[in-house]
Amino acid sequence: MGNEKLYTDTPMGQAIIQAMAEINDDISEQVADAEPGTYRAYIFGGAALHIHTNARGSSDIDVEFEAAQALELGDITIIYVDDDGLEKTLVVDDTFTPTISGLLSEYYQDDAIPLFGTDSDPLIAYVVTALDLAVSKLDRLAVDDQTDIISLHQAGKFTAEELREHAEEALIGAVGNERRLKGNIEFMVNQLLELES
Repeated sequence: MGNEKLYTDTPMGQAIIQAMAEINDDISEQVADAEPGTYRAYIFGGAALHIHTNARGSSDIDVEFEAAQALELGDITIIYVDDDGLEKTLVVDDTFTPTISGLLSEYYQDDAIPLFGTDSDPLIAYVVTALDLAVSKLDRLAVDDQTDIISLHQAGKFTAEELREHAEEALIGAVGNERRLKGNIEFMVNQLLELES
């Protein structure tokens, strides 16, 4: 599945890890007997794009939580200095849900890549794979979604045909207008095929 280099050592990458550590601390404070790994976080959006490609930043972290019980997360805001010496803010969006997209592999959680958490931490945080991130962007497919998919492709994360195959598998359980989704897949795959030729 291409190059799995992850950019967690960049200022933004470190800020994302720090945010996960703060969530882990919040869980430990709120749930005294939280078993290790009983809370899972899956990172999507611009934060996931950055981890995969070191591309554009984001001011929030789109996180899907799977939890044994509901959490009252405070506003988790990380302030960091980027590569240009500019102070940036990163906020955890714990209201994000990947079902906003009508297109996502049913195995995205199984395939996600661990980013944070040890055998003793209640939280294990993952970043979705580059392919799952790209497929999740095929529903809306605005200009920035197209740019993001191209960035992932140019980083060597997948080929046009791998994107087509993964997206078509995701179509089986998709919510929404199948014809429109198929059109979006075809449009994006053709863009990537042109870049490959």
